[in-house]
Amino acid sequence: MGPLLSFKNLKLSILRAKRIVLSTHLLPDGDGLGAETALFHYLKQAQKSCRIYNPDSLPGRYRFLDLKITQPWNSFDLWIIVDTNDPRRLGTLWEKLYPRAQQIIFLDHHPEILGAGKIKYPPHASLVCDSKSSSIGELLYHLFYELNLNKRTQKTQINPNIALGLYVSIMTDTNSFRYAQTTPLAHRIAGEMIQAGINPEEIYQAIYSSKEISHVRLLGKMLQGLRVARGGQIAWLEMTLALRKSHQASADDTQSFLNLLLLLRDAEIVCFFREEEDGSVRVSIKSKGRIAINQLAMDLGGGGHEFAAGVALSLSLKKSVKWVIGQIEDLIIKFQK
Repeated sequence: MGPLLSFKNLKLSILRAKRIVLSTHLLPDGDGLGAETALFHYLKQAQKSCRIYNPDSLPGRYRFLDLKITQPWNSFDLWIIVDTNDPRRLGTLWEKLYPRAQQIIFLDHHPEILGAGKIKYPPHASLVCDSKSSSIGELLYHLFYELNLNKRTQKTQINPNIALGLYVSIMTDTNSFRYAQTTPLAHRIAGEMIQAGINPEEIYQAIYSSKEISHVRLLGKMLQGLRVARGGQIAWLEMTLALRKSHQASADDTQSFLNLLLLLRDAEIVCFFREEEDGSVRVSIKSKGRIAINQLAMDLGGGGHEFAAGVALSLSLKKSVKWVIGQIEDLIIKFQK
């Protein structure tokens, strides 16, 4: 990885740049998309030419953000990639765009990637990271007030579009302020964004009350197949690609399924195994907050937060379940010793 940049150096890079492209990772979530929304409108307020281009299309439940996805220029000054520090999570977009950018900055809040030395970062790539932030939205809040790019007022203006992006980023990545990494500042920022005019009820309904009847029936079928280990300390769901397709559900439509397993009284760690179109198996892992699982996810080749992480495996669904659950069992045994 290139150098770790300060906010001051990021400000200099933005001030020098005339053309800026923003991207987030594959299977974009509310944190990445909300951050893109806030940063895009902040940069437009600073009179910068800015475009958003992602490896995946915008999920239907986030259309209210009104993100304008636009093809990037053939060459541009700065590529800011939010909510990941791993180019592999950009899919084919990485190889397509990194030669066209004069400078690349990963803007992230996840811990360092295990085995990052094996990833080939180009010399013009660097990182701005704050792993103490609950979300990219919280990191951007710090960033906006330190950058002060508005030359006319010398003061950051949080307009409704910026407020919407910040709120969505923070609300979704803290699971509505319930995760262990939720900070006091996250609550204060949310309050400020409500004062700035966003409607929390409308946002919540748009994101979480967007299921089709077929998706709820899919959830019911999944819950019937709930599996547990170690007396219920581990609980998981398995979804084949064929089952998801039979219910006309996208990968994003199933993102919230895992959270229901956190309702189980005895569960310490819960998992969701989902077959993807490319033949891989996407594994989402969450802990109730006593047992950290980010190191486990990194050992498996993934990453994430202390109590919420994930990994994509090039194994069959059956082999993925056997391997990951075995690793989690070992983790719980070590924790209880």
